[in-house]
Amino acid sequence: MNDCNRPLETAPAKESRETAHRPQFRTKEDANGAALQIALPGVRKEDVKLTLHETCLRIEADRHDEVQENWKTHRDTGSVRRYGLDIRLTPRLDGTKATASFESGVLELRVPIREESKPRQITVN
Repeated sequence: MNDCNRPLETAPAKESRETAHRPQFRTKEDANGAALQIALPGVRKEDVKLTLHETCLRIEADRHDEVQENWKTHRDTGSVRRYGLDIRLTPRLDGTKATASFESGVLELRVPIREESKPRQITVN
């Protein structure tokens, strides 16, 4: 898996364009496919967006920091933090069969190997 070369799209922030922060991630390949773990601290499941375009898997997420009404803040770091990551899948991986789960701020993706890329026995006649 390689990073896609396309820049990340970001939506306008309050008055200027806000950049997407690249989250920490880990990848691992085994005989069944690839696994990715992406750290998205403070993000809710419904604020995660996954898009597959050909061999490029795009992960986008927004973290909304909400301050309770009776709290007084000393420093405001912004109400929204955007995360963005593009991953290019190798041709042997089947992104159309990818599965995702999200728990405790960690997005886990599993991308299986294409059937035609798996080793198989050939019988001799």
